[in-house]
Amino acid sequence: MSLNTSSSAIHLSLPPTSSTRPPSQITVHPSVVASILTHHSRRPTDSESTRVIGALMGTRSDNGQEVDIRSCFAVPHTEQGQQISVDQPFQQEMLQFLSKNGTKEVLVGWYASSKHIDSNSAIIQEYFTSQTNNQPAVHLTVDTDLQKNGQGLEVKGWVSALLGLSAKSESAVFVPVPVSVKYADSERPALDLLTSNPTPSPSLPPLPTLSSSLAQLSSLIDQCLAYVQGVNAGTTPADVQVGKYLLEGLGRWAANGEKEDEGGVKAGLQDTLTVEYLSSLVRSQVELAGRLSLLQQQPSQ
Repeated sequence: MSLNTSSSAIHLSLPPTSSTRPPSQITVHPSVVASILTHHSRRPTDSESTRVIGALMGTRSDNGQEVDIRSCFAVPHTEQGQQISVDQPFQQEMLQFLSKNGTKEVLVGWYASSKHIDSNSAIIQEYFTSQTNNQPAVHLTVDTDLQKNGQGLEVKGWVSALLGLSAKSESAVFVPVPVSVKYADSERPALDLLTSNPTPSPSLPPLPTLSSSLAQLSSLIDQCLAYVQGVNAGTTPADVQVGKYLLEGLGRWAANGEKEDEGGVKAGLQDTLTVEYLSSLVRSQVELAGRLSLLQQQPSQ
């Protein structure tokens, strides 16, 4: 995925006394990009607009210089030439729903599945800026045109600034902001699986997929074992950071009162099976509740 932020846009330097400094760095979770692409692929075919838009949810640093985008949701809209309308009631209901779930994420901006910025973008930017609690709203553009050589899918970040004496949306310019995609180490295997086959292919059965994952895990364990043996033999220089990671990994296997690591592995496997069983039970109860609700809604004959 290319994150090219080169642009011919005007760069503005705000005075140091400005109370609302625009962010200088935007970090995006991979699931946000995936959600935007999914939203774009499911857009109405009869729509006059070639792009879709949505709200970006995330957090800001204490000084407001960094914005961390963790999730997003679609916002229905229509564009007919210079006329544009956004489903504001739907957006407000979604924000209220998310706030009831106890999430710490707030509205930080909006996205569009197009690399082009036009006058309608300035109007939408002004609308979302009024919703971000006196903080500059960030705009994320995702280029969905994937070329045959694998290039495309550029993700760029923008903030707006007004030029001229009259503070109108038509006089706004978009200033590029560096964007980086960040994820946790535990999420790397899932991303590798998603990006391993760029062309459509049938899903692998569970057993071959599990066998491939176990083979990869066995190869990584062999590498760790070779490293430890090399350090003990004095042929490989020791790395304190690597040692901490290995100690942390072995600590997860250790079981209470178990002298062997095998007991910890069995205990961890038992916990995993218990969680899987409980999740299956909850899924069955939800499905049963849905069917009972449908029966109650049907008129009695």
